[in-house]
Order: sequence, then structure tokens, then C-alpha cells
Amino acid sequence: MPFLGFLLWFALSGFMTSDPPVVSFRTTVGPPVVYQPVTVEPVAVPGGRLIVVNWNVHVGHGDVAGLIEKISSSERVNGFGKPEFVLLLEESFRHSDEIPDAAGIKVPGRIAPPAEAPDIADLAQKLGWWLYYAPSMRNGSGTGKLAEDRGNAILSSLPLQDIESVELPFAVQRRVALIATVKDHQNRPKLRVAVTHFDTRAPLLDGWIFGGPAARKTQAIGFVSAFRKFATDGLPFIVGGDLNSYMGSKSVVDTMSDLAPHTDCGTQPTHEFGMRLDHIFANIPQTWTGQCVRGESTFGSDHYPLVFPMNLPW
Repeated sequence: MPFLGFLLWFALSGFMTSDPPVVSFRTTVGPPVVYQPVTVEPVAVPGGRLIVVNWNVHVGHGDVAGLIEKISSSERVNGFGKPEFVLLLEESFRHSDEIPDAAGIKVPGRIAPPAEAPDIADLAQKLGWWLYYAPSMRNGSGTGKLAEDRGNAILSSLPLQDIESVELPFAVQRRVALIATVKDHQNRPKLRVAVTHFDTRAPLLDGWIFGGPAARKTQAIGFVSAFRKFATDGLPFIVGGDLNSYMGSKSVVDTMSDLAPHTDCGTQPTHEFGMRLDHIFANIPQTWTGQCVRGESTFGSDHYPLVFPMNLPW
């Protein structure tokens, strides 16, 4: 009986606070990060392709620089020029003393990144790439310079503009999707990209893991509705996300496919536990399309990257 009482308290405690749970998530994260490198205008390299990657980097465990080098090397071996990259990254992390203290508020537990892993802002500066990062939640209860948050990021070797964030319908954890326009070498808008991440489960009283498909479908409906408000100019677009589609995957994939066709990246699992959680949806000209594939390694993450090369007319 005491254990059942604990479960009941755990399920109801979130409803007995003065603020809804999502407010606690919002007030304990730092500001978004927008980084624009100080650099000369990019110059198109003949034969270079655009590589869009969708990848859950598991809070610093994914070796982003290693993946970039691996893909770049493969492009050279296969006779292509230097590629451009747009990385759609879930579970990126940032450490900063600008992150407010939790001040007694219960926050998500810390997923500890490797000690040597750069946070997303440091990585963007090291690469000299454009970055838009917006935290969804705290990463543990550290304070001062030990404070961390985590969320989605768009990291690009090409300029970003018209950045937007979309807070998805709340289920268990706060989720913030990101949207941005990618410009080409002539500073012209070339395509729109977005990255999203859905919940693993529903609240306990809404079915826990068994209620997860309905919670994720609600988040997908919210994302699609919000994205359509920004995508009224006919610009080609690509959406990547960790949809956590381990159960009831058809409903959430079908909902996202209302926005754009589901890209065929093969049938291999995208998580090291054998599940297909990660997806790409693309509305692009047929002449751009290359073959989307799952990366051959997780590069330290618990997810495999989805790699989508495209033959854009520069």
C-alpha cells in the first residue's frame, strides 16, 4: 500500500502546484543562442553537395566533428566537391551561467555529457558555422558555470535567417521545435529546415507509455499547424526529428506526412536498441534528391544519424 500511495502522489503532484508543469520548464532554462560567424561570404565549390543530417546527439555524446569529417571524406572519395552541411540536432546541450538557478523547482535529471565534449555554442564557434539553439529543458540542477540546458539546434555551414521557435503541446517534458531559412552562396533563400523532438510517453494518468502515441500525435499536429504558418512562400523544406516512434509509429508518421512526404532512409533501426525513432520529411524539387541513408555508426550517441545528400543547383 505505501508504494501505491507513492505512485498516486507522484502522478498527482504535478497538478497540485500553482503553476502548470510547462511553466517550470520555461523558467529554468537560459536564452536561445544565435551565432553568426565573422567570416567572408561563402564561395561555392564546384561539385559540392548539400548534406542535411538529422541526428539525436544524446547530450554531447555524439561526435559531430567526427561525423562531418567522415562525410566530407566520403564525398571526396566519391568524386564530389567540398560539401555544405545543415545539421538538425536533437538533445544538444549548452552550459552557461546565464541559465537561471532551479531555485527548488524540480527539473529533469542530468544526462552527463563526456567531460571533453564541447557544448553546442562552443562547437559552432569552433567550426565557424551558423547556429540556432533553443533549450527545451534544464539538464540537471547545476548552478553558475555548471548550469546546463538541452534542446534542439540547427547548425549550418550556410547562413541562417528567419529563425523561429515553436513550443509543442505539453505532455511530460517541454519540447521546442526550431525553424530556419538557409541561404545559398548568393545570399538568396534556398530552403527552409526544421527540427523537432517528441515525448517518449504520456503522463501516468494518461496512459504512460501506452498513452505515448496519442501524446506524440498531438505534438505532431501542433508542429504541422505551426510550420504551415511559416511555410507560405513555396520555399522547399526539410523537417527532421526524433519522433520517439517506438510504439504507435504509424499515426505520428502519417500526421507528419501530411506536411511533406516521408523520406526513404532505409529500414534499419535508428536507435542502438533496435528501434526506428528518427525521420526526415522533405518537400523539395526532384532534381535535388540524393539517397538518404542511415549512418554506419552512432559516432558515440545512442542514435544513428540520418544523412540526406542533395544535388542543389548552386
